[in-house]
Amino acid sequence: MNSTTNNIAFTPQQLQTIYDAVFRDSTDQPGFYFQDFGSELDSSTFRQKMIALKEGLSNICTLRSNKRLNFQGMGRFNHQHSSRFHRDSAEPHSFLMLGYEPTQVESNVYVADYTKYIEEHRTSLEAYFGGSQDVNTANDEELLAPYITQLAPFPKNHYRLLLVNNSKSFTEKTLGVFHRGEVLQLVEGEDRILNYMMLHLCDQSVEEQYDELTIRDFINTEKVNR
Repeated sequence: MNSTTNNIAFTPQQLQTIYDAVFRDSTDQPGFYFQDFGSELDSSTFRQKMIALKEGLSNICTLRSNKRLNFQGMGRFNHQHSSRFHRDSAEPHSFLMLGYEPTQVESNVYVADYTKYIEEHRTSLEAYFGGSQDVNTANDEELLAPYITQLAPFPKNHYRLLLVNNSKSFTEKTLGVFHRGEVLQLVEGEDRILNYMMLHLCDQSVEEQYDELTIRDFINTEKVNR
């Protein structure tokens, strides 16, 4: 699902749309949400809206399932390499939020619905991953071709946000997707800054691992891991 807007506020209706797309209960929904925020904002505001989206979705999780959405990790780094289709190592019910900042580096980003592939080919999640909880990559990317979505347009000079269902469990129903970044050409001296938040669904009793000071630092810092 794709949305382009200059208004960076998330309305209750937008939050519900995003929740339905990503926290899906069937492969009729895409398993991801992509939004182009344009260029008329700054990095701190962009990161603040990432936090606001996390909090808004956590509220819906509470209403829908009496669960909460907690941080598993977050950071800011210079991402200059292409990747294979993969899920990030995380909790079984996890959701990855990526915030791409304006750059001179051309790149493409793709999402592959391996869950839909498994469903339509009547195999199991465990069989697809060879019975290993440690395997988090596609075992044959060519087979996923009909299930791949390229995020387009993906203008390099805009703030862009991607939220994907990163879940994977052999014992519970999960409906995860893979993602893949493709850096087309490096530009000497130019960063490709990616803001990262890994979120996981958990019981209400589980305390948030990051305090307000840490979250505020994520919003305001100029540091980038390289």
